[in-house]
Amino acid sequence: MKPLAIPPYLKEGDRIIIISPSGVVDKDVIHKAADILRDSGFEVVMGENVFRKNGCFAGSDGERLTDLQQATSDPAIKAVFCSRGGYGISRIIDRVDFTPLANSPKWYVGFSDITVLHLWLSRLYGIVSLHAEMPLNYSNPKKTPESFTSMISALKGEPQVITWKSSHEATVNVRGPVIGGNL
Repeated sequence: MKPLAIPPYLKEGDRIIIISPSGVVDKDVIHKAADILRDSGFEVVMGENVFRKNGCFAGSDGERLTDLQQATSDPAIKAVFCSRGGYGISRIIDRVDFTPLANSPKWYVGFSDITVLHLWLSRLYGIVSLHAEMPLNYSNPKKTPESFTSMISALKGEPQVITWKSSHEATVNVRGPVIGGNL
């Protein structure tokens, strides 16, 4: 198996996009998330259909597919943030043309059902993506700030020391970017 391709790390001013390839999202929550990402130094744009609603989905399969395809095909977009999870992405993933990533790899960020996207990118296209917090939760007070800051550090390729204490009273230290670093 060939090594996975790591997209270029993000830098100040890079254009990123928030799309909703699965479940419907609250506008205010996502606008707050966009502000938080802007405060992290990025130019943030929204997918054309990010706030659509079709039952439990963020728009029709065609609308969600259009946003994911446009984000994938646009070389100016350096990272694609999935607003939330939901099984809607499983309904469209096999119709996305990921071949533009061969010349312009980019980061895809999300978790939960967005794992389908991560597996697709890794197995079929050899592209590294980031299983991390989604915009739906950036301003959620129940989430730790470290879930956001460690994601931004990983996307920027900045080494970070993460320390936690296990239930067995052992302290664990991990140094380096989450992706592509030395552990």
